[in-house]
Amino acid sequence: MIAQDDTYLPPAPQIGRTAGASTADDDQAGLWSQIMAVFRDIGGTFDPFANDANPEVRALGRAARQRRPPHSNDYFALGDLCARLTLHNAQLNEAYIAKTMAAYTQAAEIDRNERRPARVALQTFAQWVVDTARALGSYEAIKAATLACERIQQLDLLANKPEDRARWFETAQRLREQLNRQPGAENGQAHSEPKLESQMLCDRGQMLLRQGQPKEAFDLFERALQLDARSHAAWLWRAMALTDMGRFNDALASYDRALEIEPDNARVWNSKGALLTELGRAEAALECVNRAIELSNSDAKVKAIFWLNRGKALFILKRYREAREALVRSYQYDPSPESAAGVAACREQLEVATSSSSVHA
Repeated sequence: MIAQDDTYLPPAPQIGRTAGASTADDDQAGLWSQIMAVFRDIGGTFDPFANDANPEVRALGRAARQRRPPHSNDYFALGDLCARLTLHNAQLNEAYIAKTMAAYTQAAEIDRNERRPARVALQTFAQWVVDTARALGSYEAIKAATLACERIQQLDLLANKPEDRARWFETAQRLREQLNRQPGAENGQAHSEPKLESQMLCDRGQMLLRQGQPKEAFDLFERALQLDARSHAAWLWRAMALTDMGRFNDALASYDRALEIEPDNARVWNSKGALLTELGRAEAALECVNRAIELSNSDAKVKAIFWLNRGKALFILKRYREAREALVRSYQYDPSPESAAGVAACREQLEVATSSSSVHA
C-alpha cells in the first residue's frame, strides 16, 4: 500500500479542452451572492457543478449552465477540473469521480458529435481511477474504483460497445474480490448480509446523486432502507436525494428519521440546517447548525463548513455582526474564498447601517 503523498502517483488524465470565456463577477460581493444562491434545473434538480464546494468548479459550472446555447467544451473542461481534484492526500474522492464522469457524459449529450471523445475520456479516467486505487491499496480506494466501474457500465455511451462493457464488468468483479479481502470489509462478512448489502446500495446511490441523478439514487436509498431501516446513512442520503428532487418537506422528515437513530450526529444536524437555510427558515436553520457545532469533533475543514453555514443563517436574519464573527471563525479553521467573501459582505452591511444611523442622528 502506498503511504506517500500524491506526487508518487500518476496525475489524472486530461482531455485538454478549454471552456468558453466567462463574464462572471469575481469580486467578493459577487462571490457572496453566488454562494448564497442555489442553482436548480427546471425540474428542481440540484446542479452538482454550480453548487460545488470548490470555488473553481462552482464558477465554471455556473458559467456553463448560463451559456446559450450550451457548449460541450465547458463540460469537458469541468470534467478535467474534477478529475484533477479526485486525488488528494493519497485518497480518492468519490464525489469528484462521480462529477468527472457526469461532466464528460454531459458534453456528449450536448453535442452528439462529441460522443467518441467523451467515451474515450470516460474510459481513460476510469482506468486511471482503477490503477490509482490498486496502487493505494486501501479499502476506501478500492471501493471508489469499484463504484466507478459499476457506473461506467450503465452509461448510454457504452450501449453499443459490448466488449468495453464486458471489460469493465470483469474489472469490477476483480475489484470486489479484492475489496472482500480488505480489513475494512465488515470483518469478512459476506455480501449477502443485509447490512452490508444496504451499505453497498448507499454507496452506489451516492455515486448517482453526485452525477445529478437524484431519482435513480433515491430508488437505491429506498432499497437500502428495506434491508436496514436503522441505517442513519441511508436516511441521510435519502434526504439529500429528496432535496435535489425538490421534495423539501419529505427531505426534512428523512433528516429527522436519521436523527432519531443518531441524535448526536453533527453532520446530519448541519445538513438539515443547510436545507432550512435554503428554504429561508433561518431561525430553525440556526438552531440546527448550532447543534452541529456543539457536537462536532471533526477536523478543521468540517468545522469551517459548520461555521460558514452559521454565518449564512445569521446573514439572512440580518444579524450581520454575529454573522461576521461566525465567518471569521470559519476562515480561521480553513481559509476559503467563501468565508472571506462573507466577511466582506457583512462588513459592507454594517457600514451601510452605520452610515444610515449617522444620517438620521
